[in-house]
Amino acid sequence: MILTSCRHPDGMSVLTGGDDGRVCRVASDGEITEIGRFERKWVEHLVASPASGLIVAGVGREAVAWSKGASESTHRYAVSSTIGGLALDAKGKRLGIAHYNGATLVYGTNPDSGRVALNWVGSHIACTMSPDGRYLVTGLQETGLHGWQLPELRDMRMSGYATKTRSFSWDRKAKWLATAGDAQAILWPFEGKLGPIGKAPLLLAKREGTIVTRVAFHPRDDILAIGYSDGTVILARPADENTVLIDEGGAFITALAWNDPGTRLGWGDEDGRIGILDMEARA
Repeated sequence: MILTSCRHPDGMSVLTGGDDGRVCRVASDGEITEIGRFERKWVEHLVASPASGLIVAGVGREAVAWSKGASESTHRYAVSSTIGGLALDAKGKRLGIAHYNGATLVYGTNPDSGRVALNWVGSHIACTMSPDGRYLVTGLQETGLHGWQLPELRDMRMSGYATKTRSFSWDRKAKWLATAGDAQAILWPFEGKLGPIGKAPLLLAKREGTIVTRVAFHPRDDILAIGYSDGTVILARPADENTVLIDEGGAFITALAWNDPGTRLGWGDEDGRIGILDMEARA
């Protein structure tokens, strides 16, 4: 069973990880290539960078990395407990690893340099890193977010969520961090020297009786795609809070992503239903 997936750095294929311990590349023609196997372990987290070509899998208490073009893993990073999430900066060089009682920062291609421990009590189940590498933010088991401003290691606490946050998305200017986990998308402001510290979030596209499950900022415009637990998908604009309904009537939205030019939006739900929006046709 596939437990996690992400886009391969080549931009033309998909990486998958499963309960069989395999990391595989699935090409557009359906060809499957195994790039890693971990016997009697689950691969629950994957992240990859088109900038550096780095691929990282979360396997138990280890983050296992493949450098660009490598046929075998090149680096391993052990942490104190089971990995809850992985994140890379925009250059694909610095890696954030979420785990119990905090997170760990390492350089993805140099296991002997720059390891930093970020401590905060609790179970950290997801994470994201700002494109410029100045912030690492994690989702907590007990709901809410915790973040660190880097390199100062200044703590940030962001609360007010109805349920756990497992989906994050930065806008193209890293001005906003959109998050799931409530009846509306919660957007934290990251402009200025202190980011969201002391600032209120923007609450966008509230829908009673449902929960935001996935968020995805458009790669080139100030538009946020939002998926909900009732199968609804909408587009919202933070500047004026206008929304457009794209789809409804499905099941819990589990996947939501734009292509690189931002001309297509794809989504999927837990029942296997898939949708694609062609922005050029809509225009």
